Amino acid sequence: MEIEELKKEFFAFLAFLSISARNCVEEPKLYGPLRLIDGASRLIEILEKAGIEDPFFQEIKEKIDQNKYTVMSDKNQFIQFLDDLTKDFSKKMKGGN
Repeated sequence: MEIEELKKEFFAFLAFLSISARNCVEEPKLYGPLRLIDGASRLIEILEKAGIEDPFFQEIKEKIDQNKYTVMSDKNQFIQFLDDLTKDFSKKMKGGN
């Protein structure tokens, strides 16, 4: 990925984060976690486009993309998804697979 293209990707990501922050002021409380987790997925996508790929990142992105909208239909399922994702990161930080 060229530097200019990467800058455009980061600009779009930063705009997403800034607009999300503003929207969180008036949106339902659970939309904040949704926006954060969607941001994580977008960041992984930027890394992939830049040629920085990692199997763990890809696994996390797939889980996020499959589960992020459960916030709309099942609050408890969404919270469990976030708990499970936290466990995935914890296990990875401790050196597990």
